[in-house]
Amino acid sequence: MKTTGSISMSRNLVDKLGIEVQSFIIVRVGSLKVKSKLIVHDNNKKGYALSPELVQALHIKKRKGMKIRYQAEDKMLHLGPTIGILATLIPGSNREELDPRSLQAELIYLSIVSKTFPGQVYIFTPGSINWANHTCRGYVYHQLSQHRGRWESSIYPLPDVVYDRIHSRSAEARNNVQYAKNRLMKLPYLHYFNPHYLNKWNVHQVLLTNPMLTDYLPETFELDNNNLQELLKKYRVLFMKPSNGSLGKGIIKVSASKGKLNYIAYKSRRIRNQASNPAELIRKTKKLRDDRHYIIQQGLDLAKYKGSPFDLRIIYQKNGQGEWMISKKFCRIAPHGSSISNLSSGGRVEKSSKVLRYLFKKDSLIKSKNEEIRQLCKMVAITLENASNNTFGELGMDIGIDRQGRLCLIEVNSKPRKTTETVFSMKIVKNTFKRPLAYATYLAGFKVK
Repeated sequence: MKTTGSISMSRNLVDKLGIEVQSFIIVRVGSLKVKSKLIVHDNNKKGYALSPELVQALHIKKRKGMKIRYQAEDKMLHLGPTIGILATLIPGSNREELDPRSLQAELIYLSIVSKTFPGQVYIFTPGSINWANHTCRGYVYHQLSQHRGRWESSIYPLPDVVYDRIHSRSAEARNNVQYAKNRLMKLPYLHYFNPHYLNKWNVHQVLLTNPMLTDYLPETFELDNNNLQELLKKYRVLFMKPSNGSLGKGIIKVSASKGKLNYIAYKSRRIRNQASNPAELIRKTKKLRDDRHYIIQQGLDLAKYKGSPFDLRIIYQKNGQGEWMISKKFCRIAPHGSSISNLSSGGRVEKSSKVLRYLFKKDSLIKSKNEEIRQLCKMVAITLENASNNTFGELGMDIGIDRQGRLCLIEVNSKPRKTTETVFSMKIVKNTFKRPLAYATYLAGFKVK
């Protein structure tokens, strides 16, 4: 390895980091390593300075705010963190009005919030990677006014940590995305979190391995004629769901009444029909299911808020110490006449505190229920992460409350979409964007204040 430039450090910093002083030292930024001359000076300062040649070789764009640590086992200096947010495209940014629920708004907000963090954070795509020299073209959003800004690109080292924000299951399935993900995960020093979307059937099987979760899980089977017949003997209402579905799309509600099976399919519009028996139901819904793998799940007798069923949506995230916590909790109220509370299907948002007060009245009961919700989220996250051998930094959980006040885990998502606006607390919204970056900083080996 040839020598490039120099790093100048105070004696105080050298001693504090426990560096074994030598003429040359390896300096790493993200996946790039450069051998550089080490200069130690005896002034009272605790800082360090890089020569222009070293800055250029390491593709450092943020001269100030880069933290430093020493990896004694490798005798290497590490400057960072360098965090890459993986997406499939860099959206345009010249529109005056931006849908706050869009991927475009989410990436812009992430880029803006990242400027309060140490190190460097950029958005990148599978196609922007240069594997030959471990760099990529990264994008950072620069805000020009309240409603205008632009993306600016530069060459960055491949990161210390990848925060996967691939926006859809279909995008995730593309060959170039899979190739990039697999290759990134094999790079030394690189951490990768939120690696894939979750499959409902696989998640159910994993969670069943934890006996403490059994009572929280609705009875669920793979969809076939026998399983459908068995569940219809036990429950008046069932839900057929695509194993790889999101946003409530593709769900089919089945209700048994007067010897008939009435069903409602939630697509771009509600499709109503009926069948005489389970076999006919499966046949009639085949086109709606589009040959996708489906599960069949017991319908829950959910409590209602002012006449409408609801569920709790939890944004559950790791913080800068690597610990799970609830970042956001709210209720999604189903529209009149519907059993689907997803916001994309017309559901509306209400404060969880208001709904829990409506249901439980007493402070002691509300406190106990909130604690049970926290414990359930923790058990689900730990069970899922341990069993999958993957690293997750955030999960979206949908929790129902039945008429007896019992909690039921309806669904878990690994890549919850986050809106950039709210009728409630903007501080909470901001924290849901900041916490994955704080967790990425932690994974990179740096402390977050």
